[in-house]
Amino acid sequence: MNDNLSDKEVIKEIVSSVAQLQDLKQWERLEDYFVKKPYVDNKALSGEMPAVIPKKRLIDGWRREIGSYFYATRHFIRKTAVRMVSSRRAKVSTSVEHLHYVADRGDRYVWTVRGTIDYILVKTSTGSWKISQMIFRLQDQAVRPIGLPAAA
Repeated sequence: MNDNLSDKEVIKEIVSSVAQLQDLKQWERLEDYFVKKPYVDNKALSGEMPAVIPKKRLIDGWRREIGSYFYATRHFIRKTAVRMVSSRRAKVSTSVEHLHYVADRGDRYVWTVRGTIDYILVKTSTGSWKISQMIFRLQDQAVRPIGLPAAA
């Protein structure tokens, strides 16, 4: 990370990088952005109960989910607000739009999900910021066909 960036700028960069790395399917790089066992609440999307889980399990779940169902994704962050709770703790609220591209029996669809993700980041003893909590709240979702049907 760039030492010239303020904590708020570094935190915004982390949140942005997590979204971008999912789209690029660079799973190994994602681990650097999380504490060992973050609290995750994706119940609105996955149906799984909120829990503290090892970051490897979280990222492996994303890899399976994104790799199995979607041929591409785009995670857009529309707004980001960072509030420093202390010099070692920050709360981040984002407004997001996630596009998930699906191919099914020759047809293509995009599943669009809009909502918010609230994060808590903590500064480690080494001075790096890590995500310790991530809560997704669904606002709306839609599935729509895209383009012409794929050739059989």
